[in-house]
Amino acid sequence: MKRSSEDTLGLQLNRRALLRLGGLSGAGLALAACAPAAPQASAPSASDDGGADAEPTTVEIWTGFGQGRMADAMTGAIDRFGEENEQFEPNHVIVPWGEIHDKVIANTAAGNPPDSYRGWAWIVAEDAPIGALTDLTDFVEAEGVPQDDYWPATWKQMQYQGKFYAMSISTIVQLFYYNKDRMAEGGFDPENVPANLEEWEEMGHALTETEDSGELDRIGFIPLIPRADPHNWLPAFGAAVWDEETTTVTVNNERTLRLLNWYSSYNERYGAENIQAFRTAYGGNFFGRNSPEGLYYTGQIAAWQAGSWLFNDIGEYGPDLNFGVAATPSPSDITDGHPGKLVANMYFVPANAKNVPGGFAFSNFMSSSKWVALNKAVPDSVTPSRISNATDPEVEAAGGFWMPFARDNILPKAWAVPSMPGIQYLAGQIYEAIDEIAYDGADPEAVLEALSGRVQDEVNNKLEAAGG
Repeated sequence: MKRSSEDTLGLQLNRRALLRLGGLSGAGLALAACAPAAPQASAPSASDDGGADAEPTTVEIWTGFGQGRMADAMTGAIDRFGEENEQFEPNHVIVPWGEIHDKVIANTAAGNPPDSYRGWAWIVAEDAPIGALTDLTDFVEAEGVPQDDYWPATWKQMQYQGKFYAMSISTIVQLFYYNKDRMAEGGFDPENVPANLEEWEEMGHALTETEDSGELDRIGFIPLIPRADPHNWLPAFGAAVWDEETTTVTVNNERTLRLLNWYSSYNERYGAENIQAFRTAYGGNFFGRNSPEGLYYTGQIAAWQAGSWLFNDIGEYGPDLNFGVAATPSPSDITDGHPGKLVANMYFVPANAKNVPGGFAFSNFMSSSKWVALNKAVPDSVTPSRISNATDPEVEAAGGFWMPFARDNILPKAWAVPSMPGIQYLAGQIYEAIDEIAYDGADPEAVLEALSGRVQDEVNNKLEAAGG
């Protein structure tokens, strides 16, 4: 049956949603669009193959993998999908990463999106409530996608309010990196690392070198460098931020207050201006991530928290760095903390997609294929989202020493950044709170209370708008 772009999947974006969806600024910013959630698309039966002689249907796929080893790996994945799914003809369209989400949203509103595209976990929380994603629940159930083959946090991030809107290809975990030579230089045993946050702090203070003026020369551990990353440290402190059932922001609690005071203690000890000056001097390209002169590779920092993606960067730009990795530490008295956050890399089927079965088939292929795990996830220093792939001996051997550590010690207990409308806004508000306390001398309790109210208002506005 022929369908118009307006009634594909039964999606009806209201006029206000259409205007707002077409006027977004940067990918990663909270969406201001509003529309009813898209009705769930029904999965075809296993026997519905369109006939043995049916022509393959085109599956349009958007990613930003346009150059380098990831482009080659993406081409290989596209080819293999086509070989294994002859009923579909994949068409790969390269869109710059900084533009891809906004372009998908604009094309979704216009009724001409891709059938599948590569994005990130935060998109579930921002786009599902406004009807910009296809509900894939029927497809997930019909395919028999196994829950026990995904990390708990990854499985959760594929959903919004119990329904599936994404298939995860890989999971970015946060690692706590440490420079073994700097540790040994300061009299610490690099093979016997600290057991809790307080011990890491003690070592970090001992290894931090300053001028008489207070200017920072070399850093041991300062959680504001390379960045404060509240979504990572909130779970380490055991702080709850969101009650999905009641749609209530719960960030105003003693654990979050303790975190704000912890950040503040570093600004007080070393001087907010000195920390900012160091960031300004060395912060380009995420502190020299892609340069041999980068902060990490030259020993200017002894311990820091960053994503697993840095592992392969070290191999390329700092091959002589003698380093190890640990889980994000919690304070010694926090028994219910998580070893940092988990952010899943996703494939989505936008609402209004012309080939929903093909879009899901490709998304599921990227999530489940061992070839993709070996050639896309491992080279990018991220763990495959399917446990069966992450535990495969060939994948483990290719991944390096961090992968089995992350797989066994972090992923089963990692915190899923919640599918909360306004989750990006929350992080931005905490960054502002850190500065308000440091530079304006604001009271942390008052700052946190006001912050919580603003975030709740943001969530309420998004949910109200999404309701039409």
